[in-house]
Amino acid sequence: MPYIEIKELTYHYPKETRPVLKDINLQLDKGEILFVVGESGSGKSTLAKCISGAVPNFYGGTIQGNVSIDGQGIIEMKHNKRAREVTMVFQDPESQLIMNKVHREIAFGLENVGIESSEIKRRIWEAMQFSNILDLASREINTLSGGQKQRVAITAAIAYMPNCIILDEPTSQLDPASAEDVIALIKKINDELGITIIIIEQRIDKWFDIADKVLILSKGEIAFLGNKQELYNESKVELQDFLPNYLKISKALNIAKMPHGLRESRRSIEAFKYEYETTMASQDLSSSKEIIRIENLDCKYEDNLVIKRLSTSIMQGEFISIMGANGAGKSTFLKSLMGLINYSGSIKVLKDSYLDDYESKKLSKNFIDNFSGEYREVRKFKIKDISRVLGYVSQNPNDYISKETVYDELKFTLDNYNIKDYGVIEDTLKALGMYNLKDRNPRDLSGGEIQRVAIASILVLKPKVLLLDEPTRGLDSKVKRMLGEILLELNKNGTTVVLVTHDVEFASEFCRRFLLMFNGEIVGDGNREEVLGRGIYYTTNINKIFRNINSDIFTLKDFLLSRRKLV
Repeated sequence: MPYIEIKELTYHYPKETRPVLKDINLQLDKGEILFVVGESGSGKSTLAKCISGAVPNFYGGTIQGNVSIDGQGIIEMKHNKRAREVTMVFQDPESQLIMNKVHREIAFGLENVGIESSEIKRRIWEAMQFSNILDLASREINTLSGGQKQRVAITAAIAYMPNCIILDEPTSQLDPASAEDVIALIKKINDELGITIIIIEQRIDKWFDIADKVLILSKGEIAFLGNKQELYNESKVELQDFLPNYLKISKALNIAKMPHGLRESRRSIEAFKYEYETTMASQDLSSSKEIIRIENLDCKYEDNLVIKRLSTSIMQGEFISIMGANGAGKSTFLKSLMGLINYSGSIKVLKDSYLDDYESKKLSKNFIDNFSGEYREVRKFKIKDISRVLGYVSQNPNDYISKETVYDELKFTLDNYNIKDYGVIEDTLKALGMYNLKDRNPRDLSGGEIQRVAIASILVLKPKVLLLDEPTRGLDSKVKRMLGEILLELNKNGTTVVLVTHDVEFASEFCRRFLLMFNGEIVGDGNREEVLGRGIYYTTNINKIFRNINSDIFTLKDFLLSRRKLV
């Protein structure tokens, strides 16, 4: 008998006529790892909620079919039994961390399901040791990094000793190193404790490697369910999108047997004895102006100096990626450019870069008057004035959600600036592939769709400089490509783009300048070849495979456009 069995599952959210899941049939054996992928809004998170019992017990709606765990229907299970059987870890650990200290957080859930106090103490310390976070036991939750918070949330799940853990995009907010720590921990949980694992993620490469089965959802229906070799053998292009990039290259070379990991992939590719000729893309900014000048920038977070004597310039028309570990100061740097946080040192913007005839009509007299010279210090502007030319999208897209429809969300932005050109709303929604969502409530959208709403709410202002903090978080590969092309088009038309990202593949394909930050300082600054081509850690998996053959190949696109010839 399968451990998890789903039969003919169809589900509608309250007041929705279209089912978010339709005719789902699935069997999962105890101890397996299931990797669930699909486009944003395909029903992945909803399926997880159905398995955990949150749908329909918490969310309501209409459900047909049956979800059973170990032979018992999930809906009929008592809450305490269900909580001990299946537990969930979400993409934002802060949404489920309640207590002030780490050891109290791990105890909290156990107390709520009635575990004996003598047993609770043992589980707390054993779970922390298993996850290798004993050194965090007495730490305040709000002092932890994103990766540490996610490991605490996973440790709290382990402490239940459930038979199944569901993880909904657990690494989407983490830098590559922290993500690898989480993946290694999940593999250890499965290997040593035999706990069934269900992972929902858009970051495919590392999770794919540890999975037993892959489930691909499309518009609420199963598009594929099988093992990794079966997916590799599929010829449908829409399914191949969910293979790791290194396997897409193997497919392009007609390698029949799926390589396992980068090592096998490298050996398979090197066996072809090809030479690869590539053309390096360059961006000529020799005639561009320095639109933002940063000198000796210091920023503090509480008592910690998170940016240290940082000096750099941003040129008009640049497309910049800022990368580095969690806590390196990347997000703080973006906030300082907007004047959202206190800083010492200098951040100046160039007057002539913004005040052409068209823009002057839309900007306040106070904004224009503040430019007494060629440059003006950011801290001397009102946020509303500076945000007309510096558009900023933070890490949390929910910060931008306040209205009842997507259309009204974007209209709200324009109304705040007394802009009546509402035609830009439809243009922006169409450009982001969201026009069909214009009448939907943003709170009912998937995480990836909400992310696009947040970006759209800033794009309607047509800022001269666009600052994006983790814009690809939660986006599937199709939407990421769409976003990248939109940003590239904006950049070609004169918009300067600066983005913070952990998505090295995305940055490598679309960005032209790369800043690598560690410990509040810029330790790498240059083009893709100069920064990523020399990277020990911060480079793409494809570059790691091809480095001994051609170190200028970073992306699948580079490979496909290269000219191959036999040696």
